[in-house]
Amino acid sequence: MKKGRLSFLIFSALFLCLLTSCGIPRMFPWREDYQYNIDSDSLDFKLRFTTSGSDQPWPKLTPSPNTPVLRFYYLIVPEASMQSTATGVVSSFSSRYSSSFPKSFRRGEAAYTSSYETTYTDDETVSVSLYELSVIHEDGRFEPVSSYFQGINWFQPVLQEGEDPGSGLADEYQVTYSFAQQDIPNTNEYYIILTLNGETYRLGRSNGMPFVRSLSSYYDEDYSEFLPEDSDALQSDARLLIYATASFAFENYTTRRTISITKDRTSYDQPLI
Repeated sequence: MKKGRLSFLIFSALFLCLLTSCGIPRMFPWREDYQYNIDSDSLDFKLRFTTSGSDQPWPKLTPSPNTPVLRFYYLIVPEASMQSTATGVVSSFSSRYSSSFPKSFRRGEAAYTSSYETTYTDDETVSVSLYELSVIHEDGRFEPVSSYFQGINWFQPVLQEGEDPGSGLADEYQVTYSFAQQDIPNTNEYYIILTLNGETYRLGRSNGMPFVRSLSSYYDEDYSEFLPEDSDALQSDARLLIYATASFAFENYTTRRTISITKDRTSYDQPLI
């Protein structure tokens, strides 16, 4: 046997072995309107659905363990006039993570950072970051929301007429959410209260601290949201924005998806101080 043919056969065998051991990637459809819908205060998704142009329903999906993952992020816009510009950071975040799972961003760790032009700093730029909110427990412990809100049990089944999933999964699930400030008595601090399917949870900054009606709190402390050299860019009309999204993975499928955040779909938009 010629050497070239022998090399080809060895390569082919190795390739087939690789396919057998690793498996061919299996993709699940992921498109708004027929598999999921999201807006500023709710998210629903289907485990059984029909894709466009097909009369046959897609085989019912089974969520992977500890999925879906609910995610809530916050963004401080340094001044109100920058809002349409600075919120572009969320689009950049989505471009990076739409086909994967973001990690849980912990104490003072930015999920994504971009620089924008401003006339208030010496170098005429300011770094604006997207951060993950943290769940504040009764004993003072805190953790990223994505470490806490994991699994199908955070979603409520949407039962159609005659549907009775029993101990199995329903065809469709939904979660509703809203955010409000909760002042801490005798201070200038506040937490964000998340109402999720009627239950309330206390949320804080990524460093576990409450939000503060003092601009210096966001650049003078460890794990602050802004660099000290960007302090002049923070103005009294700075705004606090919150965005919601979720990540999905399903059994027997190799892909992971995170719903893209759009800069215009805020779940909360209020003055920072």
